[in-house]
Amino acid sequence: MMKNTQKKLKAKQFRYLNKDTVKNPMIYIHNFYRYETNVIYWMNNINLFIQAGCLPEMADRAHAETGFHCKQMIEQIEIAYVIFKQCHIPKQKNPLQFVAQREDHFNYTHNLEYTWKGKRAPYDTISKFFSYQSLNKWYTTMDDLMIYMSTKESSYYDKFGDKILAIKELLIRLAFALYYIYEDKHLQISVPSYVKAEPAPVHEGKSRLSKLGELIHDSIDKQYEEKERKEKEEAEKEAEESKEEEQIALEKGGEISIESEDSAK
Repeated sequence: MMKNTQKKLKAKQFRYLNKDTVKNPMIYIHNFYRYETNVIYWMNNINLFIQAGCLPEMADRAHAETGFHCKQMIEQIEIAYVIFKQCHIPKQKNPLQFVAQREDHFNYTHNLEYTWKGKRAPYDTISKFFSYQSLNKWYTTMDDLMIYMSTKESSYYDKFGDKILAIKELLIRLAFALYYIYEDKHLQISVPSYVKAEPAPVHEGKSRLSKLGELIHDSIDKQYEEKERKEKEEAEKEAEESKEEEQIALEKGGEISIESEDSAK
């Protein structure tokens, strides 16, 4: 019988993760995308951070919370690494190949959606992310960006060169990959047809919110529920209106057809 020699991940291996988020990355993913920000705002913050790290002249020192955003990005990298290791995601030879078919290009340019072979693929994105460089190298990259943006002149931007384009693209794609996991409430992985996966018991986490935290989260949850209810009602209303319009169009088409026949006679 073969032994599983892979060591379990522990919180002390990371800068910011705790025991709960290492055991269940969904705790972090849910909290971040439901309570802290949305993916478009987050993408914009990543863009601003990379710009400031490459060219300090572009840094918004008066308003941007660059240090806090750097910490958040490192947290996301760590969460992705936990998923990468726990799910035994393999590495790729060409991690910067982002387009597999025409549909991926269209989704990227027209829908602001990151897909692989026409489908959202967080699994593939996480594979690319850590195929490009290791967790330790990502730590170094983020630290360097933070250091360089603290200078007033762009004497260090050659440190990254063209690689900064790949770094920015991978960070943004990772943000969307985790968001897709949040939306789907799981990470979908392809397995052979003879394999039946049984998920481990869900780890809910032991840390409790304060009374104020509970009130804030309850308020946000109610806002989301109200928003989802309104969106559902609007979708149903649009579907009903569309159905009525189609019916009217069909009836008018019938009238025109009858009139045409009468004219012919």
